[in-house]
This record gives sequence, C-alpha cells and structure tokens, in this order.
Amino acid sequence: MFKNIQKYLLINYPLLWNTKVLPTTFILIVINLIFFFIGLEKGKLDFFENDNNYTYDDEAVVIFFSILVSILLLIMWLIFYFKNNSFKSFYPKRTLSLFKEWSIVLFICLLISLFTSSYYYGKDVRMRSYFTEQEAKNRCEILSKASFFIEGSYSNNYNYNYNDYSEVAVAEEAKAAVTAADTAVAANDSIKFNGKRYSFYSLLNKNVNSYTFFDYDSDSIRKKTIKTWLVNQQKDSIKSIFKKYLAIAKEHNLKANIDENKWFDLVYDYPSFMNYREIGPSDVNYEYYENVNQKQDSINRYIKVIKGIKYEYYRYFVPEKSLNFNYNKISEAWVSPNMNFTSILIPFYFAIALSLLIFGFRVTSGRNWLIAVISLGVVSILLGIFSIIIKSDYSFAIALILLTTCTFIYFFVTISRKKSKNISGVILNAMLWLFPSFFPLIYYVILEILKDLAQAGPLGYLQSKYYPAIQFMKDNGLIFGYLNIVFIIILMLFLSVKIKQWRGLAEG
Repeated sequence: MFKNIQKYLLINYPLLWNTKVLPTTFILIVINLIFFFIGLEKGKLDFFENDNNYTYDDEAVVIFFSILVSILLLIMWLIFYFKNNSFKSFYPKRTLSLFKEWSIVLFICLLISLFTSSYYYGKDVRMRSYFTEQEAKNRCEILSKASFFIEGSYSNNYNYNYNDYSEVAVAEEAKAAVTAADTAVAANDSIKFNGKRYSFYSLLNKNVNSYTFFDYDSDSIRKKTIKTWLVNQQKDSIKSIFKKYLAIAKEHNLKANIDENKWFDLVYDYPSFMNYREIGPSDVNYEYYENVNQKQDSINRYIKVIKGIKYEYYRYFVPEKSLNFNYNKISEAWVSPNMNFTSILIPFYFAIALSLLIFGFRVTSGRNWLIAVISLGVVSILLGIFSIIIKSDYSFAIALILLTTCTFIYFFVTISRKKSKNISGVILNAMLWLFPSFFPLIYYVILEILKDLAQAGPLGYLQSKYYPAIQFMKDNGLIFGYLNIVFIIILMLFLSVKIKQWRGLAEG
C-alpha cells in the first residue's frame, strides 16, 4: 500500500514523495503512541509506596531510549531525504516550495522530538485518571487537615498575621519546662491564639502537610480552622476529618491500628492540649540505634527485633507516609503536570533548531555547512572569553545580536548586488541558525538592564520605577516564547523566497 501511495505522490506531489513525509509520519506517530502507553503504565500508583520504600524508577532508561530512537530514526530519514535535491539541481520550483519543504522538515523534526514528551504526558494522564481535579483537591484537603494530628513539625514561633490569627514568640513569658510525651523539654517559647497563650509544644502549634493544590494562605486558614475546632470543643468536626481520612486509607487497602474515636481520645487534651499521644505516619519508624544522649520514647514507640536487627515501631499509627507520597503525585499531575505550555516549548524549539540545521545543509552545501559550524563555534568561544574578561553579564548576548544583524545585512546586500555568492553560503547557514534566538536575546538583555537599573536606584529594587516593567516581562515570558515561534515561521516564509533568489546567483 505504501508503495502505491509513494508512486502516486511521485507523480502528483513530488515534494511529499521526496521528503517521505507519509511513511515517516506514520512510523513516528506509532512510536510516540508507544511511549505514551509506556508513560500510562509508569504513571500507575502503588499506594503502599512511600518516601522510604518506593521502588526503582527506570525513568532515566526510558528517556535514554527515547533519545536513542530519535537519533536512529532521524539518521534513517535523512538518508532517504538527502538522496534527491531538486533545489540544487535547478529543478523548477514554485515561490513557496522552499517554505513548504522546511515546514515538512519542521513537522517531522517535531514528531521526532516528542518521544520523551509523549512518555511524560502518558504519566500525567494516568495520574489524573484516578480522580477528577475537584475530587483530588477535596481529598488532599482532608489529608492536610488530618496531618495536623499526626507526628510532624511545629510551626515557627515568628509573628504571623492572618485576620485575627497570630503566633507570637514570647520567650520571657514561656514556661520554664514542658513535659511532653514523658520527656522533659525546655520550653522558651509560646504561641498566642484567640487571646490565650499556649506552649510552643502544644498540639495547637502543629503544622499541616501542604499539597500543590494549596498556597501558604489556604494552609494558614486550614490551620486556623482546626485550632478553632480544638479550643471551641467542636469534637464532631475533628472526628469527621478522622473518619474521612481513614475511609480514604481503607479505599486504598492501607492499614491503621486506630479508628476515629480512638484517634480523638489519644490527641484531644482540652484546654492545654499538651498531654497528647503521638500518632505515627506509618507502623515502623526506622532502624533503631542506641543513643546514650537520648532516651527512647517508650510511651509512643516500642522496639522490635527482626532477624537480629532492632526496629522502632509506633504504638499508634495511620498510613500518612503512603497517602501523602501518592496524593502529592496526583496533586502535581493536576497543578504542575510534566507536560504543560512551558515544557512543550522545549521540543518545539529543539525541532526548530534541528530543522534549520537540516534546511541549511539542504539549500547550501556540505562544505558551506561545515565551515559555518566551525566558524560559529570559534566565534562563540572568542566572544565568551571576551565576556569573561570584561565581566559583563550580557555582553555575549549583545555580541550575538550584532552578529545576527551582520549576517542579515551581508546576505541581503549579496542578493541586491546580483553578482556572485562569494562566502554568502556560509553566512546563510549562520543566519538561519542565529535568527531564532534574536528576539529572545533582546528580551534577555532588556530584562537584565532593567534589573541593573532597578538595583542601582535609590529607592531599592521593589520600589524602583523599573520594577513593573521587570515583573511584566517575567509574567509574560511564556507568551513571548510562543510569539517568537510565530515570528520564526513568518520570517522563514520571507527568507525562503529570498533563498530561492540567492540560488540563482553565480558561484564566486
């Protein structure tokens, strides 16, 4: 079938036949689908995994093979593509034929560059498939609230202001000592909540686990809500969170050795909230080593010997480590997926760079192409050394902008003179490879200059009159990246016509 299609294309659409776009596209789409389905499989979550026992991730192997397959397929395609070159043979070509050819090359290069992206997209799709975004967010909120009552860190004793919520460090008014978990701990700090002071080591000063669904402010509101439940003795609200948390754990076949009522009895100590038991985030803590300077916490933990090795276990535990580990992945898949508008720019720009390398070889010659590679390499090294010597952050970028401008001027002057090519074949390659970075380099230089001006101003960086412009450029960097792609395509449309004119010049 492919042979008949290729024969038809040879007669009716020679450009499509010469680029082998149909069979190549079919093969590349199939391989992208293979990597997508590999990503689907790798995105499967094992809810028994946690930070301490997750299995070996062979993601690096997948990425290595995606790159290897890309290189091999690119070489195979180029072998067929370079067999015929109607442009060099002065075969009659229409005005936009070169642009069409570059567009096809760009399309194939993009498909070749998407193997890794297809893999990551498959992982994102699989992780998102467990729950809708709203359901995942609701579950993460339950897990976050419940984590307040599980072993974890205390909040900082700095001054936080969120409406009527504040935590103030007052060392001079703190108690001389605090007894927590049968261990004497020097308490030099306290917190203030709703007009009352509590020990820094009280339950009221616990942190919550955060997920990417939430920001700092929403976490603070969540902590305030829990503290309000505690001091107002809203026991049903607290038990409801425990019940929902344990229901999620049960759904994933994860074990806890307490129910919501037992959990509540262990942690609720009104009004001081000091005499609470520690709820472990898993059954085992870690391998136990004797420490003469630290007493073993026999109230909340116990030692168990397995095959001659001592392990410390929690007396009361819930599967927090496993739930937090896996729901963080689900949250990331929704909020910050591997494949997004930012990450997809990488294969796009790689495909553009690769297509221009191939296109430059196609419209000039191997000799001109190789000289351009060596020349640009030497010039870049010299410019880099010069930038280091003068210690300028953006002199290298300015030099590349000027170099790109010079290549354009030389190329168009050569066409306008209508005499001979001279070294314009080398210049044409350099121009094709440099111009995609022309506006990004200008963007970078302007941004850096504005930063320097803002920092040198008398009002400071944030109060500088340049700060709004700096923030605007940072906030719209992604949009600029896509606009630059549009610019590249439009300029290539114009350049392809000029390159066709350039081809008619005499060799010099």
